[in-house]
Amino acid sequence: MTQDLWGGTYVEPAYWEETAHALLALADLRPGMRVLDVGSAGGGTMFPALDRIGTSGHIVGIEVEDDWVEWLSKEIAKRGIRNAENHLMNGHSMRFPDASFDAAIVGLVGLDEDYDFETGVAIDGARLLREIFRVLTPGACAYNSNWLWQDDNEWMGKLVRRHLPGCVKRGYFPATEAGYVDLLESVGFDDVRATRFDGGYTFADPAEWMACVGYMWEEELGRIRADDAARAAFERDALDLLAEHCDDDGRIAYTRSAALVSARTPTA
Repeated sequence: MTQDLWGGTYVEPAYWEETAHALLALADLRPGMRVLDVGSAGGGTMFPALDRIGTSGHIVGIEVEDDWVEWLSKEIAKRGIRNAENHLMNGHSMRFPDASFDAAIVGLVGLDEDYDFETGVAIDGARLLREIFRVLTPGACAYNSNWLWQDDNEWMGKLVRRHLPGCVKRGYFPATEAGYVDLLESVGFDDVRATRFDGGYTFADPAEWMACVGYMWEEELGRIRADDAARAAFERDALDLLAEHCDDDGRIAYTRSAALVSARTPTA
């Protein structure tokens, strides 16, 4: 295992595609449906969903990151897809009429702005979910996934907090299955179901781990790297910790667990 920690290149981890397909396996998507894709990003849920709804269906993606909107819009055009579109739009205030969609997909979009999963209390009226509820037709389904656990981020948090006393950051907002049921039912959804999806993955070496996880800790890592002694101590601890999780092939093995949630709007 290489001892370089900082020279890696980001490689999209397998869990993005795998979790998207696991969520769509739950989805009752049929030809001709109008589908809303919230947090469309790079099309990880949009493109496989298009296969399910056929050319008679239509998908509208919304995303808050300009770069992703531009990239996905170009990709849609490059693939010659005529029944999908993508917009820069905040899900908290959508520019769609009521009952515009037959289904909504919210893939790996955290609901931490809608709900405090530690206390079980809705935040600011759960605006995102209420907007999704509003734009769905009666009897339509919504599908959401979000992280329950991330080994790779937990390791980073442990290391950063060790070297920056007082830091309370975790790097992600872990949800709970029970919290999802409570939240969606409080908004008005029926037949809410939350299941756990566990996946096992590997990083090639510490540098790949750092490239994939470190961008979420840029400020904290910058402070550590600014001091030579702190940087050296952090590197030693990181390499020791990651070495504990190497598999027989010398790769760093880790797990991620996600909640896969389905719910339906009332029919009357």
